[in-house]
Amino acid sequence: MSFISLYFILFLAVVILLYFIVPKKHRWLVLLVASYVFYLLNDLRAVVFIILTTLTIYLAARKLKSISLNQKSFFADKDEEWLKENKKIYTKKFRKKRQIILAITLLFNFGILFMLKYFSTLADAFAELINVQPLGLNILLPLGISFYMFQSTGYLIDVYYNKVEPERNIFKFALFVSFFPQLVQGPISRYNQLAPQLIEGNDFDTKTFKSGLLLMLWGYFKKLVIADRANILFEAIMQNYTSYQGIEIFVGMLCFVLKLYCDFSGGIDIATGVAKCLGIDLTPNFKRPFFALSVTDYWRRWHITLGAWMKDYVLYPLTLSKGYNKFIRGCKKVFKRGVAGKVIPSGIAMFFIFLLVGIWHGPDLTYLLFGVYNGVIILTETIFNETRKIKKIKPKQRKKSTQHFITFVKFSATFMLVYFGKYFSAAASLGGGVDTVFDWFVATFRYTDITTIFYNFFSWTGFNAINFVILVLSTAVLVFVEAMQEKGIKIREFILSKRIYIQWAVYYVAILAIILLTAYNGTGGGFAYENF
Repeated sequence: MSFISLYFILFLAVVILLYFIVPKKHRWLVLLVASYVFYLLNDLRAVVFIILTTLTIYLAARKLKSISLNQKSFFADKDEEWLKENKKIYTKKFRKKRQIILAITLLFNFGILFMLKYFSTLADAFAELINVQPLGLNILLPLGISFYMFQSTGYLIDVYYNKVEPERNIFKFALFVSFFPQLVQGPISRYNQLAPQLIEGNDFDTKTFKSGLLLMLWGYFKKLVIADRANILFEAIMQNYTSYQGIEIFVGMLCFVLKLYCDFSGGIDIATGVAKCLGIDLTPNFKRPFFALSVTDYWRRWHITLGAWMKDYVLYPLTLSKGYNKFIRGCKKVFKRGVAGKVIPSGIAMFFIFLLVGIWHGPDLTYLLFGVYNGVIILTETIFNETRKIKKIKPKQRKKSTQHFITFVKFSATFMLVYFGKYFSAAASLGGGVDTVFDWFVATFRYTDITTIFYNFFSWTGFNAINFVILVLSTAVLVFVEAMQEKGIKIREFILSKRIYIQWAVYYVAILAIILLTAYNGTGGGFAYENF
């Protein structure tokens, strides 16, 4: 059951009605049932995997807590003299037990993710390498598996570090893992931020409900009017790119960038809007990434919850590990305690994170190179910025006009670096490889005859002038709204502060625009990241 279906709207209406009718202390049960119904209606076979993750993480978290309690009781009846001699030894033993539980559970769950997402591709590649018939396995990839896997394992790691108390009620924990709005493509929530909202229940608030509806409508506008329409043009051009001139290839790839952003962020807006209608706040996942002035800043604004997860559960443990500290000391020796000895280790750690992000996207070499491409840029920016910090180089005072020009240059350079990075994921989305990326890149700089530019564009792409105008105007609306938000103007709050008839006028205009301008033809409706 897709977000983009009448069935989902009817399903949501029933869930909201039941949620606020049922007594507050039992409302979490409505959400749990709704979440599993939603998942079962999407794919009956895949439910076994989310149940496996829920059970193993729940039991492991309870076991970690049990070992901690046993440790406290074990030390409680020991005298001071015994503790002085033996506390470190036994603390290490208890820690080892907890580490084994954590490691086994993480390996089991990420092993499932690996098998479902990567095994088939790697097995076929190995078969080709040894010159045997590829297996051609068609392995099921459950809806949103990476998102609920990351969310639940993050919870387990937090329990291990005693940041959160493990949930005693397995059904309440199951709700945290399976909460239906974020199952499709996130965001990746933290237990202490989301679980209390799910379990305690929320009172109906008219303003919050209307804010959620507005956010849902904005998400549907981005997905149905912009993303799906841009995707039509992207596929028409790039699947037959040899027929088009350089500037037309450039437009085709611009459409992919637009499609990917509006598809992903639009889906997140719908999910966040649905949760808000229930009085639940999900963690923000996008913050106008195309207003960034560096690639580092872009990634801070794009898929924020994945970046935060990688930082907290991969980057920090990596940089605090013994092996990494040895590496830092080695860099300082090699570079004689200069700037490079301090900067290079942090830059390499960031490069490693983006390599993982590339691998997370998929087993294709194009995704790996996508991670390498961004990792190299982030490494360069990190080294540059950290060097300035260490050398205490302060930014120069410039005239406003000069500052505006520098800002424009930064914005343009960042956009183009991000734009060319999308060639990797665009090629992978159409089943292409590294050779496709290279061919597209060369084609983008192909000679463009100004006299024949866009001459057969509409007839060849099947994308008429009306659709092109709709795409341009709807994109202009997107840019305008995000520019206002970038300036700190809260659009939804502004609308809701107006008289009721103005609010209803906005609802009707938005719904009418989505219905009349949608590019959805009923044949798909899925989101780009729902099977990640």
